[in-house]
Amino acid sequence: MPDKQKQLVAAAEEQTISRSMMAWINSYPDLPDDISRVNFEQFFVNSAGQPIVPGMALTAIQGAYITRRYIGGGHQGEYQFALFYRIKPGNSNDARLKADELLNATGDWAIDNLPTLGENIRVIKVEPTTRAALLGVTDSGDEDHQILMRMIYEVI
Repeated sequence: MPDKQKQLVAAAEEQTISRSMMAWINSYPDLPDDISRVNFEQFFVNSAGQPIVPGMALTAIQGAYITRRYIGGGHQGEYQFALFYRIKPGNSNDARLKADELLNATGDWAIDNLPTLGENIRVIKVEPTTRAALLGVTDSGDEDHQILMRMIYEVI
């Protein structure tokens, strides 16, 4: 039997969640001093269009989708997201390890510090689905490290 296709939530619901997630992730108390804020889906760029390193970004992975419908008309949903940390470590293994440590600490913080999503939307849990790891290296030597997470919520 084929897998049931995931039903995306309404665009307005997902946009509300994404905006709330940005405020929430930027409230993380241990962001590095050289990170002014976490950006949405891209890193900050300078006037020449080049990414400012270091930088952090949050992105939705596949869009929020409905996991369960309630008889009363509400639903449970899942929002999968990634947090990226771009660094220029040079030959420093310590810098690489610190990048992963920061992302893992953020994931651990997320478990106990749930976001507020707005009226009639309640977060059930947030959890890392991976531990932080190197995602890739750019031609300029920048490295992107990431952690994947998911949030389970309900609309009442």
